Amino acid sequence: MDTVTITSRRNLSLNALKRLIGSRWPTKVGRDRLAVEGSSSCVYIYHPSLDNRSIDRKRLYLDYHSVKLVKEIVQIIGDDPDFLIDNDFGTALHGDQFVARLRLGKGWDWTNS
Repeated sequence: MDTVTITSRRNLSLNALKRLIGSRWPTKVGRDRLAVEGSSSCVYIYHPSLDNRSIDRKRLYLDYHSVKLVKEIVQIIGDDPDFLIDNDFGTALHGDQFVARLRLGKGWDWTNS
């Protein structure tokens, strides 16, 4: 499983994300994560843990197998210049720039960036 990281200056709410994503895909909110169910794969969205066992509410991890599904989710939730999106394959851009790159390069193979 690979991971996209979204970092913000403000707290990010899983419930707010559910409202954005829930109209497009079935979602399940667990105690500490949101599962987005695509046709053949899931993306798990959660806040990472800090050393003192609390969570970092200014950061989200999106664990995925399907690059197509995670790209679609990032386009919905990540189009914000205050976000920093890191695909963990060498590309880290502000949210609006990352989403613009996704929209312009539908076939972007970010594993070879």
